Amino acid sequence: MKTTHIKGRIFAALTVSLAIASASTVVAEPIHQENHHHGHDMGTMDAPVPANARTLPPVPNNLPAWMDNKDRNHIYRKRGSYNDDIYNVRSLALDLNAIAVGHAMAYQDLVIGKGDQLETDTFNRINWVLNNPPRFMPDEANISSTFGRKYGVLEQIFDWTHILHAQTVDVLASTKLTDAQKDAEIQRLYRFYSESVPYAITPLPMNMGYLDSQPYSKAFRQKYPKVNGLFWGYHWLQGTMYDTLSGKKLQQQRQVYKEIGKRYHDVELYRTDRPFMPMFAEVSPDFAARFPHISNTFDNLHMLHDMVNDILASDWMTDAQKEAQIKRAIWMVSAEAHKGMKPGDFNPNDPLHDHRFMPGMPGMGMMPEGLMNHEGMNHSPTPTNKPHDPMISSPGDRP
Repeated sequence: MKTTHIKGRIFAALTVSLAIASASTVVAEPIHQENHHHGHDMGTMDAPVPANARTLPPVPNNLPAWMDNKDRNHIYRKRGSYNDDIYNVRSLALDLNAIAVGHAMAYQDLVIGKGDQLETDTFNRINWVLNNPPRFMPDEANISSTFGRKYGVLEQIFDWTHILHAQTVDVLASTKLTDAQKDAEIQRLYRFYSESVPYAITPLPMNMGYLDSQPYSKAFRQKYPKVNGLFWGYHWLQGTMYDTLSGKKLQQQRQVYKEIGKRYHDVELYRTDRPFMPMFAEVSPDFAARFPHISNTFDNLHMLHDMVNDILASDWMTDAQKEAQIKRAIWMVSAEAHKGMKPGDFNPNDPLHDHRFMPGMPGMGMMPEGLMNHEGMNHSPTPTNKPHDPMISSPGDRP
C-alpha cells in the first residue's frame, strides 16, 4: 500500500478479512453488469441466514489486494501554504470539526451493539458536540476504534476523501491565492487524491437510484430518522460551503457564513423529510459546473456513507454478510471499478456503470425515480424535532 502525505494525522487501518464463500446458504441472483466488468467473477456468501433474510447480491471475486489491506497506513495531506486556512472562517471550521465527531460516534455505537440508543443517547451526544464543537479536527479513528478495527479499509477510504474535502475548502478560504491560482490548485489537489493511493472514489456521475435500491437500502433513514437527518444535514453543509466560499473575499465569506451557519443549525440538521441526500449540483451549482469530477467524487462518497449506514442498520443480515456487502459497496463506488469509462457512458442493462449526467446539472448523476424534478429537495421547512436545550448556545454566539 502506497504511503503518501496528507492531514498530519496517523490513521490505524486494521482490517479483518471480509467473509465471502459458498452459495449454500444464500441464494443470490447474479447482477449481470457486475459479473464481467474488468474480469471480476461474482462470489457468494457463507453464514447462517436469519429467517427474514432477503436475497443479497454477491460480491465480486478477485478484487484488488488493497481491499484486504491489514497494514497501517501513514497518510498525510498535500503540502500547501493554504493548509488549515479554513480557520479564517472559524465558525465553518468548527462546524466541520463537529461533523467528524458525529459520524464517528454513530458508527462506533452501531458496531458495538448500541443501535437501540442511536435516536436517543447517541443523538443527544452528537447534537451536543454539533453545538459545542472541538477547536481542532479530531482523529475519527480514536473515536470509532471498534468500527476502524472491523472496517479498516472503509475508514481509510472515508478519510482520504474527507481530506480532499478539507484541503479544497482550505484553498477556497486562502487569502494568499488569487481565484485563478485557487482553481489551479484545486485541480492539483484532485490529481494528488486520485493518483496517490488506489482507493480513490470514482469521479464519474453514478446512477443514484440504482445504488439506493439495494436489498438493504433506506434501512437507516427509516430506523433512525433523526440521526439520518443529522447526516444529511452534514452533507448539505459540506456541499453548500463550496459556493459559499468561491469567488469571495474573506470578509464576504465570513458574512455569508453567518447566514449559512444559522440555517444549518436551525433547519438543515433536523430535517427528516428529505426524499434523498443533498447533491452538490443542487447546493453548489457553480462549483459543480467548474469541477464536476470533484463534485461527483463527493456525492459518491456520501452515497457510500448511506449504503454503509443501511447495511449496518439491517438486522436481518449476519455480521459476515454485513462485512461482505460493505466490501461490495466500496467496490461499487471505487475509481478502479469504473476505470476506462467516461461521463455519459450508459448501457440500460448495466446500471452500475450508468454515468449519465442529469440534464442541465453537471456533477450530478441520475437520481432515484420520482426525484428527477427535485420536488421537495430544496425547501426549508420549520424543523419539528429540534431539541430544546437551554445549555446549547446559538450558532451566532460561538467564536
